[in-house]
Amino acid sequence: MRITRLEILETKIPFRFTFRHSLAARSEGHGILVRVTDDGGNVGYGECVPRSYVTGETPDSVKQAIHGSLALPWLGLELASFEDAVAHIETGLVGLPRDQHAAHCALELAILDAAGRAFGRSAGSVFGPRVRDEIAYSGVVSADGAETSLKIIELIRDFGFGQVKVKVGADDAEDEALLRHARDILGPDCRLRIDANCAWTWEQALRRIEDFTDLGIEAVEQPLAGDDIEGLVQLTARSPIPVIVDESLASLDDARTLIERRACHHFNIRISKCGGIVNSRRLRDAAHDAGLGCQLGAQVGETVLLSAAGNLFASRTEGLLFAEGSFGTILLATDIGKQDLTLRPRACARALDGPGLGVDVDTEKLAPMVVSTLEMREP
Repeated sequence: MRITRLEILETKIPFRFTFRHSLAARSEGHGILVRVTDDGGNVGYGECVPRSYVTGETPDSVKQAIHGSLALPWLGLELASFEDAVAHIETGLVGLPRDQHAAHCALELAILDAAGRAFGRSAGSVFGPRVRDEIAYSGVVSADGAETSLKIIELIRDFGFGQVKVKVGADDAEDEALLRHARDILGPDCRLRIDANCAWTWEQALRRIEDFTDLGIEAVEQPLAGDDIEGLVQLTARSPIPVIVDESLASLDDARTLIERRACHHFNIRISKCGGIVNSRRLRDAAHDAGLGCQLGAQVGETVLLSAAGNLFASRTEGLLFAEGSFGTILLATDIGKQDLTLRPRACARALDGPGLGVDVDTEKLAPMVVSTLEMREP
């Protein structure tokens, strides 16, 4: 196969409700899609949802990175096999700046989607063989104030989620009251964890965590600022609840630093911020080799494309702690897939196994969501 055409599509998709945490509030999904076409007519799609406070990227910087440098080696490139595409992706990851990881993700997913279709392979084969046929997903409670949060928790219970993440990091007393109500509503068997989104110092975090120890909290996600590695070292050594890093982790260098410094117990791997499927596999394997666990994370506002990539990760990762994503039209006013990956009651989803990402884009649904387009063709 030879890639002959590449398009960069900026999209905006309204949310059904505003989603909040300590770092941001969003009422629409603002992302970048990449669409590639090869000489055989195969079309592949990729997606990223950039976050300036995670990798320093914005939709504009993603477009510039893809158009300015990342896409150029791929246009006109002959690929002899799916493995050949993966090898070229691995080469492109060498020296990739942290502030181009989301951009690389969008491009890489499109390449793997097209190559998978051309050579009859699932993009998930990068992660290895499938280890589960069904994925159990988490409910997520945003930071919307006590009254709204409690209503969301009741809906989550009724939907059938067996694992739930609650956003915290505001007022101490409000957080504790919310978590105690959450435990009462969800019952003793629900796997409950919290996410502070960088809200605390390590001393504050330790004090807060100790207040929650009787609630059966399984993990605390990103309690400190993403770059506070020393604080994470101090907290990880003392915390009675395992620490998951999210904003601190994007690149393989990040992973190596966190492992060497013993600055966490587990990784939250979000496909978009971590540079795509190939680098997510590298982070997962580094965690496994170091005795750390992994959670599949999700960017708020993902379409069916990143949901599919997450599905492939979750269905092919041994010992996965938690899985997030596939909220589809629970959050988005419209999703763009011909297949609907939106969670159903019991919050479980079947593992995908088609060629490429295993899903197809509905171009009629996509068209009204596109706000700008850049096109590139082979020389």
